[in-house]
Amino acid sequence: MGPDATTSHGQGAAVGGVAASAAASTNGPDSAAREPELLTHRANQGAYNYYADDDPEEPDHYDEYDYPDDDEDPGDDDFGDSADDEMSAARARKARRKKIWRRIRRTCYVGAALMFLVPAVAFAVLYFKLDVKPPAKVAREYNTSIALKYNDGSLINKFSESDGTTRVLIKDLSEVSKDMQHAILAAESANFYSNPGFSPTGIARAAWKQLTGGQGGGSTITQQYVKRSTGNDAHTLQRKFTEIVRAFKLTNQYSKDTILKAYLNTAYYGRDAYGIHNAADAYFNKLPKELNAAESAVLAGMVQLPTGNDPRVNPEQGKARWEYVIREMADNGWITKQQEKTLQIPTTEPRFAWQGEGITANQLLIKKRVLLELEKAGYTRSELSSQGLQVVTTLDPEAQQAAIKAVNTVMQDQPDNIHPSLVATDPSSGAVRAYYGSDVVGLDWANTPQEPGSSFKPFVTLAGLKKGQGIGKTYDGSSPQTIAGIKYVNAGGVRCDRPKHCGVREATTKSVNTAFVNMALKFGTDKVAEAAHEAGVPRKRDGKATLQSSDGTVQAKIALGAYRVTPLNMANAYGALADGKRVEPRFVAKILNGEGELVQKFGSSPEPAFADSAQRSKNLAANVTESMLGVAQHSGRALAGDRPVASKTGTHQLGDTGHNSKAWMVGYTPQLSTAVAMGANNKGGAQAPLLSSNGSDVFGSELPGAVWEEFMNSYHEGLPVKQFPKPDPIGQFRTPPPTPTQPSTSSQPPTSPESPTFSLPPTRSDIPTGSESASPYPPGYDPGEPCGGIFDQPCPDERPGAGDPEQRPDGNEPGQRPDGNEPEQRPEEPVPQQDEDNRPEQQAVRPTPTQARSEER
Repeated sequence: MGPDATTSHGQGAAVGGVAASAAASTNGPDSAAREPELLTHRANQGAYNYYADDDPEEPDHYDEYDYPDDDEDPGDDDFGDSADDEMSAARARKARRKKIWRRIRRTCYVGAALMFLVPAVAFAVLYFKLDVKPPAKVAREYNTSIALKYNDGSLINKFSESDGTTRVLIKDLSEVSKDMQHAILAAESANFYSNPGFSPTGIARAAWKQLTGGQGGGSTITQQYVKRSTGNDAHTLQRKFTEIVRAFKLTNQYSKDTILKAYLNTAYYGRDAYGIHNAADAYFNKLPKELNAAESAVLAGMVQLPTGNDPRVNPEQGKARWEYVIREMADNGWITKQQEKTLQIPTTEPRFAWQGEGITANQLLIKKRVLLELEKAGYTRSELSSQGLQVVTTLDPEAQQAAIKAVNTVMQDQPDNIHPSLVATDPSSGAVRAYYGSDVVGLDWANTPQEPGSSFKPFVTLAGLKKGQGIGKTYDGSSPQTIAGIKYVNAGGVRCDRPKHCGVREATTKSVNTAFVNMALKFGTDKVAEAAHEAGVPRKRDGKATLQSSDGTVQAKIALGAYRVTPLNMANAYGALADGKRVEPRFVAKILNGEGELVQKFGSSPEPAFADSAQRSKNLAANVTESMLGVAQHSGRALAGDRPVASKTGTHQLGDTGHNSKAWMVGYTPQLSTAVAMGANNKGGAQAPLLSSNGSDVFGSELPGAVWEEFMNSYHEGLPVKQFPKPDPIGQFRTPPPTPTQPSTSSQPPTSPESPTFSLPPTRSDIPTGSESASPYPPGYDPGEPCGGIFDQPCPDERPGAGDPEQRPDGNEPGQRPDGNEPEQRPEEPVPQQDEDNRPEQQAVRPTPTQARSEER
């Protein structure tokens, strides 16, 4: 390169500029395209999208200028128009980016301002717009009550709107001990007396926990009270914001002592105790002013989680919550550090010891049934209480007292784990006349599904009658029998006079299992279920079909009452058998206003239960009733004054334990239908053997029968003796008398075709005996004594021999499926052999668990 190569860069640039100008003037307008395109010179500047991406093929940086171009002259790579173009484009990108970030900053500034300004404005607007209920008004609303009355207008009791107990409110904060006041502050809001009604840090903490998936509230005592007073607990930001505004306004309008008193009166402490007065009574049988620091910490800890923090329910969690409150009390100087170390968690009263002020547990159950019925009719609890309405129930005060007396008298010396229940209804109207669910708060055995055992057998008879099979027909009642692959036996020494030809009357009175299983299979097990539904047993409960297995099939065990129903169901369904009419059971008769004027009257419309024709339905029911007339006398439970009564007992066995789990007696006159059921549970709540005080199994004719008999006699005392409608025979009505080739085992011939073809004294330990010449038993066999044990007499050939293993027809051992596996046991679907009738009181060897059994003596 020559001397010119040493020319300075500036000179080279000048020369290049002159050359460029000359070229421009020489080449004309076309060379203008080579001029660098400035931002201010772009023709389409106004339409330029500063947010659009640049040429995707162009590198995304602007500090490098060594871009490739289309110029073939390598000498132009660093100088000239192409380089200027690239530099201008880089500056343009940088300018655009600065502009974008400037807009982002402005948006953030505006957003930050709005974040504080908008809530502040909204807060101010809502402050003047929203009202807060005066605490005195809230107290009155919380203390309103619903009056429930018997059908004669006498008072059952008054119940508060939401919980049922009668609330006692404190009138002044001085009625609450300082320890209790400090404990509730320590547990819920230690800075209550200094905060403005809400806690900004608490709100931020709660919001952070929600964002991070944690739990924990940020509500102060005032906010919690506002939520209760408004009844709005929706989980929305709008509700939370209005709650904060109201809490602030409440704090400005009322003193802190007033708010704390209102809070203590409305807080829920568990055990159906609303308000500090009821809570102190429920947990410690004390007045609020008598509570010490340790007791106060228990109650203060309950507000957060009323059941979970109950030391009786969850000892560990309850103690942990108590320790937290005690620690907070010490940290805030309300107790000493020494007290924190030495105080022990106190023992509370039993959970169900407190039932409210003068309210029994059973009254709470009645109140629940009444309110559920009214809600279906469109009445809300708040309407009933706020308007001061009175609810007149269908309950008869004398019947209700008779029911309670019968239960208490019979069960006085019986084990506490037995839970009796009783329901009595009017067959003509469905009106519930007496209702006893339990004497424990919250446990309603009268409305709890239970296996009815043999008390379900009348619906098998009904299914047959609907197909023209009369109660004079006979069925194989011999025992044992293998029916549809399952072995069934009749418990104890129960047998028909002619085992192979057992009439329906006799099979019902003696509760012959095998006869009823054969009947159910002959008529159709689904027809048996349908007959019960037509009588009033609900088709669904809690959205699930009733009277069937989980796979939708109805098994033969329905004949022995293995599908669960409630005592209320059974009392109502038996009522349909009294006159052939189906009605819904009801608790409400009418509603009156505060002045006693009628607001609305309630009633059920009876309809034919078993046929389209009312007359045919009535006659079907009369035929079923005819088959049940001998049971009460046979069980030793005949009613006074020779009052006609149709009844049936039932017992259900507890798995393969050999003990009973349920026992029933259900029966009706033309005036009343009554169901009594009993079961047993252990301390953990699981089913337990139903054993009486002497350790023997309870059968339907025993404790349930005793309650049923006493109640029915008490109720009917002074009432006219009414006869059941005389049935028009359906199908074969009379059981044929014995033939010379089929000698009768009865010591006396039947006096009439309609009467049972046997004669028994009203004792529950005897088994019918026959004459010497006609006896079906082996010589020397005493049917009144147990058989089959090591030291017992041999059993007749209708019972398995002692020590003989029971075999299924398929060769498997008892309790096994055909594939050899253990059967799947589902508590809600007991196997058919779990119902037992007619078992002697002293029996050395029980039938094996696979034998189908039922009950009745």
